[in-house]
Amino acid sequence: MNASEKPSIERQALHLADSFRHRSTFQVILESLIYASIAAVAFIGNLVVLYIVYKIPRLRNVPGLLVASLAISDIAMATFGAPPSLASLIRGRWVSTFAVCQFQGFVVITTVAASLQTMALMSVDRYFRVVHPINHRIFFTMSRARLMSASVWILAMMYPVPYLASGRKYIFHPGKFFCFHEVKMSFESCVIYICICVSLATLSFCYYNVFKHLRLNRNRVRNLRKEFSSRHEKERRVSAEDIKMTQTLFVTVLGYLICWTPVLIIDFVDMASDGWSLPRKVYVMYTDIGLISSSLNPIIYGALNRTFRREYKKIFCFKTLSRVNETSFFEQTNTVNLALAK
Repeated sequence: MNASEKPSIERQALHLADSFRHRSTFQVILESLIYASIAAVAFIGNLVVLYIVYKIPRLRNVPGLLVASLAISDIAMATFGAPPSLASLIRGRWVSTFAVCQFQGFVVITTVAASLQTMALMSVDRYFRVVHPINHRIFFTMSRARLMSASVWILAMMYPVPYLASGRKYIFHPGKFFCFHEVKMSFESCVIYICICVSLATLSFCYYNVFKHLRLNRNRVRNLRKEFSSRHEKERRVSAEDIKMTQTLFVTVLGYLICWTPVLIIDFVDMASDGWSLPRKVYVMYTDIGLISSSLNPIIYGALNRTFRREYKKIFCFKTLSRVNETSFFEQTNTVNLALAK
């Protein structure tokens, strides 16, 4: 960054800070309610997911372990990343300490990396389960899956280290209202984007081959429907449950990518312009969409997985309310029938 560019970047930061500080009361309330609601859904929804995975024995398998790991990353984002931002959103400035700012920046990078790498591990699990089921039994035992999941988190915690070790600090972004890396880009600050590219390449390769194999498997089953299949063929055939789980995890990844694609585009625009040149509303959308990605997974599980949907109904008393309404309806019907009989 040369001397002529620095004042321009400072003006951009001051303009965003001024816009952030001088919002109307209605705008403050609206932005705070939207952000707080998303954070609450992310926290409560993923906490319920953890409870269901722990409660239901059939979910205590490799996919269930990875779903729990993904839920933990989303809970960490809502618990440690969201509160300082919400306080700043209400007050119109950063109200926490320098240490909290550094911790928030660390948490954001770590949880994003953990989520992406967990999804990549999910795709590898699905790839072996569908394409190489015999090898899946060897590589994806519960003990090895726990080791892989722990390794994902250890590696995710390493991503912010090069940036902080280089002497740089996380700074408060008045548009995104959370602590982010400095304006000047470097290899250390781009490590997370390298993680994103590697994870996306893994996801693309695995799911492409998974759905290709599922299509071939469907054709094979159709051809062998009236024939006697060998034991080896039965071992290679994919169960309906595995197909459903694969579809659920794929939709989870798809929802994550839909949320994070605009986030990446905004980051790349800032990198290209070497500053914070976009309007504040764009940055607010940036942060809200990023947090929405943490609240989507419980909704997707409930929509696509019968086990989660059934447990949601029990936990949130939907089933009880339905029975009460049904009982009330029959009582009213019987009363009317008795009155007519008289």
